[in-house]
Amino acid sequence: MKKPSRRAVVRTGVWAVPVVATAAAAPAFAGTNAPPPVTVDAVGAACKLPGSSTDVRQGYRMVLTFHNTSASPQSVVVTSFTISGAPTTDVTPKSFTVPNGISSRVFIVQSSTSSQRSATVSYLVNGQSRSTVVDFGSFDPCKCDPKDADPSDPNSHCY
Repeated sequence: MKKPSRRAVVRTGVWAVPVVATAAAAPAFAGTNAPPPVTVDAVGAACKLPGSSTDVRQGYRMVLTFHNTSASPQSVVVTSFTISGAPTTDVTPKSFTVPNGISSRVFIVQSSTSSQRSATVSYLVNGQSRSTVVDFGSFDPCKCDPKDADPSDPNSHCY
């Protein structure tokens, strides 16, 4: 087997240096397009708050599922919650903490549109702005258990 010349070794080494430098720099840029630590499912549950049973006019009870992939709780701020093109007049809560893992959050939303079945939820988490379109099966009137529970109370068991 023939040994490579010194000139061939130097020539190969010169080309290898930029490759090694580029490979070493790659991890520093890896986080710029990384997904946020919290995402929202594209399917949610919702019901319409009956007009005379609550103080929330044109209201909806919407349940979203959050996935926190980090090892620690994350702060989330809802920047907008738009039901199919109609801006909402109020969303509660606007900021909250999502524990690690999968969790659900109940939102009480006021909007003038009731015929649409999707919403765009924009939020901030860990300095990143994200938007997710969430589809809802229907906006039937809320039914609660027990029957006299307030559907505008996020702690009530309503569907």
